[in-house]
Amino acid sequence: MRESFVTIWRFMNILFLLSLWTIQSESIISFLLIVSLAILVCLRWRFHLPAWTVLIDIVICALFIPVWSASVFGFALPLFESITRGNYAYILPIVILIPIGEMYSVLLFWFLFQAGFVGVLVRQWKKQRDLYISEADLERHSRHELENMKNELLKANRQTAQLAELSERNRIARDLHDHVGHDLTGASLAMDTFEHLEGKDAENMIQEIKLRIARSAARLRDTVHDMTPVARMDADVLEHIADEFQHTATNFQKSGDMSQVPAHYWSLLEPCLKEALTNVARHSDATNVEIQLDVTATIIRLSVQDNGMNASGLNEGTGLRNLKLRARAVGGSLSVDAASGHLVVCVLPLGKEEENR
Repeated sequence: MRESFVTIWRFMNILFLLSLWTIQSESIISFLLIVSLAILVCLRWRFHLPAWTVLIDIVICALFIPVWSASVFGFALPLFESITRGNYAYILPIVILIPIGEMYSVLLFWFLFQAGFVGVLVRQWKKQRDLYISEADLERHSRHELENMKNELLKANRQTAQLAELSERNRIARDLHDHVGHDLTGASLAMDTFEHLEGKDAENMIQEIKLRIARSAARLRDTVHDMTPVARMDADVLEHIADEFQHTATNFQKSGDMSQVPAHYWSLLEPCLKEALTNVARHSDATNVEIQLDVTATIIRLSVQDNGMNASGLNEGTGLRNLKLRARAVGGSLSVDAASGHLVVCVLPLGKEEENR
């Protein structure tokens, strides 16, 4: 837009000079001034000429002053170019050369004034545009860094979860080897020895075997008890939330291998379900809510659909907007539809899609 305006303004000045040349019936030599300035205007229209080319305009106008005094009007172009480019030193030769033309008129004054005024406006316009571009680049750079940081944090979370899982496996394997394994091996050796003993020694040995087996069984029970989570996890949490919803009847269904769902996804699916049920309680006249959780090889899909008919209160609040951002941050999506009851669908990637993020 700015470039188009500048180009039009330049050609308007050429037309003004051409009008003066026609009115004053000047010679064909004077017309060469207009042609020369028009060529420079065309070059600036198609190419970005260096700042020093403004001197060419000044020299051309100065050379034609003895032939055509109205050539001083041509100084409007280099004056405009000097101001828009911020090369104010080029204004000095223009000020010096204008008196040579011995043309002092109000028209010349206002013509040069408008050239300078338009030049100032264009320069301010250009500075504002450069500022906006710089701020936009800075914002894009900041977003890029935040995106990289977010990916690094997600990657670190996944690695931390994997390390914690490996550490727990190693602890269980170590406990089984150091305690259960030794007791069972000792019991096996004692059984071999028992076959060769009699009397009191045999009775003591069988008691030792019973002790080792009982201790191994107790150790196994403790290990299994430690592995059993105290709190509800995974899909059980969602099912518990659905069961505890008192506003209307709910039907929770799930399919697929829930163990494939990364742990950090449950912290997103849980608030999605809570937000959807809260919206049902606050805005819907539904009598039933269908909750479906599907896990496939590539995606996790949680849908909450009610049979309500009043969708007037379904406006996306802060809760849904934040959940949308969180779903988008892990490469998924969250959509809301009120065409037939309230429907909230959260889709999260699995497998390679999730790893590539």
